[in-house]
Amino acid sequence: MLKNSAAILFNPAAGKGSAQKRKGRLEGLLRKWEVPGRLIVTQSADDLRELTRESAGRYHALVGAGGDSTLQIMADELAKSGADVDLGMIPLGSSNDIAREFGLLDLERACRILKRGRTKTIDLGAVYHRGRLLHYFVGQANIGLGVRVNGYVEKFSKRWPPLAPFQSLAGTLGIWRAYRRHEVPLSLSVQAGGQENRGRFILAGFNNIRFWASGRILHPSAQPDDGRLDGCLIEGCSFLRLARLAAMARRGRLARASEAAFLVAPVFRISSEREFDVQVDGEIIGGYGTPSLFRDIQISAIPRKLRLIC
Repeated sequence: MLKNSAAILFNPAAGKGSAQKRKGRLEGLLRKWEVPGRLIVTQSADDLRELTRESAGRYHALVGAGGDSTLQIMADELAKSGADVDLGMIPLGSSNDIAREFGLLDLERACRILKRGRTKTIDLGAVYHRGRLLHYFVGQANIGLGVRVNGYVEKFSKRWPPLAPFQSLAGTLGIWRAYRRHEVPLSLSVQAGGQENRGRFILAGFNNIRFWASGRILHPSAQPDDGRLDGCLIEGCSFLRLARLAAMARRGRLARASEAAFLVAPVFRISSEREFDVQVDGEIIGGYGTPSLFRDIQISAIPRKLRLIC
């Protein structure tokens, strides 16, 4: 059981605003399972970061009530500060791939697990640029199509708020836009384990968990506690072929595709002659409006970096 009261940081914007509609049910479940926590509503990503830092010194555990981005922000802050605190999750996002990995998609089950309070020590991924740490992540980092699509979905949701729940439509439009503008494929060099993969890739994903993009599986053998990351490189292909690959990933069969290459290593070094941006657990490094651009980065596994309540 949780030894002391937890700070439950609630992100009302998670799930394109749908989290706010579920707040009442969440509060009822927290009471039902007698979770000893204080619910704190966050106002923005910056507010979430500040509250995470402030709460880490006052509570035995912090809980992110939101989506993958909420948990990533909190894990990033805790890892950078070195705070000795457990991190829990309540799934209220659009994708919830991190919660899916740990069997916590159901709200009631998530609250029951919080009450129990058992933890598992997991690895984190980390993105570096020329020796400087940029971000930790729990789930995955990616380059290419995922960044383009998430950026488009974000703009789509802000421009047409009533259509925000229709992410599949927005995602398809984002893919078509990326193809039409020749934003993908992207020429990359990926070095790992003494080997180098060069090519034009639609997507380069580096995974600490199995799931990505609302339940699609890039690398079915990925484990969050093995001290390694699992890379997946998807070569350039037609729009229609990509739709087929997405269906294969949904069933965990992407390994059968000739366009997909898989690598497992503790460290990946990625470079390109063309600048690229990077996404970690749904958050573009630098922000959607002003993404940071790179020609080379390093993505590494950091073993046993986070205690997760699961």
